[in-house]
This record gives sequence, structure tokens and C-alpha cells, in this order.
Amino acid sequence: MAVTAEPRVALYFDFDNIVISRYDQLHGDSAYRKDTSRGKTITATPTVTKLNEATVDIDAVLDFAATFGTIAIARAYADWSTPVNASYRGQLINRAVDLVQLFPLSATKNGADIRLSVDAVEDMFRIDDLSHIVIVAGDSDYVALAQKAKRLGRYVVGIGVAGGTSRALTAACDEYADYDALLATDAAVRDDEATAGAGSSAGGRGGAPVAAAPE
Repeated sequence: MAVTAEPRVALYFDFDNIVISRYDQLHGDSAYRKDTSRGKTITATPTVTKLNEATVDIDAVLDFAATFGTIAIARAYADWSTPVNASYRGQLINRAVDLVQLFPLSATKNGADIRLSVDAVEDMFRIDDLSHIVIVAGDSDYVALAQKAKRLGRYVVGIGVAGGTSRALTAACDEYADYDALLATDAAVRDDEATAGAGSSAGGRGGAPVAAAPE
């Protein structure tokens, strides 16, 4: 096996969990279930507006995960046939995230926690040089996975939405990042890049003085 100096990261999204948690954070407890329940159309203007306000910034999450090392594995677990999740497919695919299809096991469960955890443990045994495990979810069902990963010598990072993340999961991780903090960091980086770009452009326009033509 080739030995690499660069840390290698495995990233696992419980996508329904993070989308629902973000929506409920902005619009109230259980708002997502109420607004997108069966029999209701999400094409209604108020619901569409609320969904747009609660859009999850995929780039902010992936960029943060990449600060720990090379992303060797990136998977997102959800029922991708639902309109809300389907709206993210293009963005996830463009960032090389594998989409794992999960069909609903009941009205409220899709089995993402079990499938994600089984895949993560299998990856850790199969790929020896995975150094970091990033879990994007807030469910306490992932506590056992975080504990197992730490016992196997991995550094565990959790990413979740404030108000929608289990305290037990936060405690089980080596490091926990709040989604809102990632947004603030990402926005600050974009502002810095824009400022640097503007300064560079201004310097380029100034250039060297042009010598006057001899009279």
C-alpha cells in the first residue's frame, strides 16, 4: 500500500437530516414535515420561498472538510427521487459526491443511519490510511459510529445545525463544527478574495506611467 503524507478524509452526509434540521432551525420545530408532508404540493409559493431560504450550502461543508486533508470518499445518503433532495443532485455530482439512494422504510425513516454507519466502518477497515471521518448529521444514532471510529484511531469531525444536533453526538466527536459558523467563514473567505481581486485589478489598471512623446 502506498504511504501518503497528506491526511485522507472520508465524508458522510445524512442528507435528509441536515436539510430538515436547517429548515426547522429557520422556520420552527417540525416545520419541514408539516410543509412537505404527503398531499401537500411544494410548488406553493410560501413553501418554495422557505425552502430557498433554508438551502444547504454544499460548498461550505465540502470546503471545510477539505481543510483536514484530501477528500478520498464523499457520500450523501437520501431518497434522491424527492423534489427537495433532487434539487441538490447536480451540485453534489459536480463536487464528486457519490449519491446513495435510500427508499423510505416508513413515513419518517429511511434507514440512512444504519446504511451510512455500516459503509463508514467498512471503509475504515478496507482503507487503512483514512485519517479523518467527517459526519454531516445531528442524530444521536451516529454516536456509536463516532465512538467506533475513534477506537479505530480516526479523528472524528461532526458537522450539524444548531438546535438540531444531539449533545451526545457533539461529545462523541473529536471536533464539532456548527453549520452557521461554516457559512460565516465561507462568506469571509469570499470577501477577502473579492477584495484581493479588486486590489490586483486596480494595480493592473494603474500600471507604469507612459512616457510622453518627444516634441
